[in-house]
Amino acid sequence: MPVVIHLSDIHFGAHVDDLAESLLADIVGRRPDLVVVSGDLTQRARRDQFAQAQAFLERLPTPVLAVVGNHDLPLFDLPRRVFTPTRRYQRYVTANLDPVVTLPDLVAVGLDTMPAWRWKAGHVSRRQADLAELAFGRGPVQAWRLLVTHHPVLPAELSGFAGRGLLVDACARTGVAVLLSGHTHTASVDLVTLGLEDDRRQALAVVAGTAVSRRTRGTMNAYVVLDLSAPMRVGANLNVEIRQPDGSGWSATRTSRFRYADNGIVAIQPNGT
Repeated sequence: MPVVIHLSDIHFGAHVDDLAESLLADIVGRRPDLVVVSGDLTQRARRDQFAQAQAFLERLPTPVLAVVGNHDLPLFDLPRRVFTPTRRYQRYVTANLDPVVTLPDLVAVGLDTMPAWRWKAGHVSRRQADLAELAFGRGPVQAWRLLVTHHPVLPAELSGFAGRGLLVDACARTGVAVLLSGHTHTASVDLVTLGLEDDRRQALAVVAGTAVSRRTRGTMNAYVVLDLSAPMRVGANLNVEIRQPDGSGWSATRTSRFRYADNGIVAIQPNGT
């Protein structure tokens, strides 16, 4: 059963050190097959903040798939934002802005949804939608397909997102089951519809919340653990656990259970149906 850890909005430079240490210990104890970090590793894209992010990432279990967030681009240094917006991210985190991780039971595709010419809202290009469709299409037939972006693709009201339709259609065509994102700083789990009119499918949209930053926006820090039955076929289970600090460590505050069905992801009711 693959285990995926999903972190987001760490915001080094506006983080709590002790919380970061306890988070690392909790993640290691889960023995994940993949760790996803969906952007905003830094608060203001400064060198020292990226160095802290790099040190944190190096202590995570591998493989790690990370994508850029809006805070990972310089805000006030306009020349750097125009000419080298992701240079520090690529130096300290990863050179690949649209990474792909393929494992025997899952394919995860990450996309950079923060072009320098947008202020905060997301964007995806035709090239990126095609890249995602190609990568998912090359994966094992019954592997779980996970899309990772900083800005929530769906539900649409969670973020501005230009090119949303291109990406949603690509995900529908390739059977993407889970959309992982951050940006809102509030953990959430929603069933959403992907689709082309003649082939609508349900997927799961999971926002991780903010892992260890002080910028909680009135909610608690949180991260997500996904337990995936393998392979991805009708009847396979998918459990989503939201974990939050409890004073002495981290514990599950909400667990949602789902199943893969003919029309995509469906919720498992309390009676097990």
